[in-house]
Amino acid sequence: MLARRAHDRAGEARYGRSEAAVREIAAAFYDIMIEGNFLPNSPTLMNAGKGNGLQYSACYVLPVGDSMEEIFDSVKAAAIIHKSGGGTGLRVLAAAPEGRHRRRRPAARASGPVSFLKVFNSATEAVKQGGTRRGANMGILRVDHPDILEFIDCKLDGGITNFNISVAVTDRFMDALASGSEYDLINPHSGAVTGRLLAKEVFDRIVRAAWRTGRSGHGLHRPDQREPREPDAGDRRGRGDESVRRAAALPNEACNLGSLNVSKFARRSDAGEWSIDWDEMERVVRLAVRFLDDVIEMNPYPLPVIDETVKANRRIGLGIMGWADLLFTMGIPYDCPGGDRPRRPAHGVREGDVARSVGEAGRRARTVHELGPLRSIARSGRCATRRSRRSRPPGRSR
Repeated sequence: MLARRAHDRAGEARYGRSEAAVREIAAAFYDIMIEGNFLPNSPTLMNAGKGNGLQYSACYVLPVGDSMEEIFDSVKAAAIIHKSGGGTGLRVLAAAPEGRHRRRRPAARASGPVSFLKVFNSATEAVKQGGTRRGANMGILRVDHPDILEFIDCKLDGGITNFNISVAVTDRFMDALASGSEYDLINPHSGAVTGRLLAKEVFDRIVRAAWRTGRSGHGLHRPDQREPREPDAGDRRGRGDESVRRAAALPNEACNLGSLNVSKFARRSDAGEWSIDWDEMERVVRLAVRFLDDVIEMNPYPLPVIDETVKANRRIGLGIMGWADLLFTMGIPYDCPGGDRPRRPAHGVREGDVARSVGEAGRRARTVHELGPLRSIARSGRCATRRSRRSRPPGRSR
């Protein structure tokens, strides 16, 4: 199975690589998986190399507008994604509050974001992911939306079973929580303040709902911030989250995920001292990043707009697993100083050090001089140097 996945992921032939080079990278992919150093997300393991047309990515972010046409376009897109084996993340930031008059049809009143989550929930119930299991959704609503309390409690009666939900908290909410004060509720259409709530009471309600149902979660919402290398993609209000929360993504993006097993890089010296083989970790990270980038190229995407967006931005998610096993192997308890801040380099290890090492190696693995600039970055002109254009290998279009 892993050999088939490895060869299917080695899509280097599309970039002008020779058959020998493709076999070489496929063998390297196979080795890091069979040795347990790296594994991609389960859809890649289940579907790559089978030719069944099902997804290799775990989740897709869909924009949800406020008009009837936009909402049911998203319902249709979600059903297509679930049918082909993917999950969906939906952010309903633009939804008008319940009972409010609509801008274009003043006589009509909005039914609110929770009512439309029920529509998505019913559609999901009718469609199995790839014909094998129910679809999965993630719903996100800002903490300052007028319907936030209904949203927090929407899973308590068991009516929305195919959703994880999360509250997008803002800096203003967190400041109000810290000071024990109220914060404003804001109509997302007009920007008008419609009421005020005590931040602590809202936070306590989130905690109680999470204790009873496992949801809602929360994530920090900063729509005006982005990474320096993040591509432009128009209106950022459509940012969403996958059905397993990791990081905010843009509309019509996919989560192409994999995990590095950090416990595999513990080494014991002849003197009995434990350390981490950072060089080997970097080698595996570089291969894992190449693997995930090939997933982007080879994935049979469910919708043309998703195909275009994912290949233009080429986001991947390489996380870590095996952290507890690593500490156990090295004899470092969670609650001892060595588990957080090392006393001696051979003994101590911090999770932040591992994460930074993975991130740095990943960035070096995806160099603009080898692959050319991302399509969306090149369009913006922020990375369109003559050197990077000249260095792109023949046949590799990003």
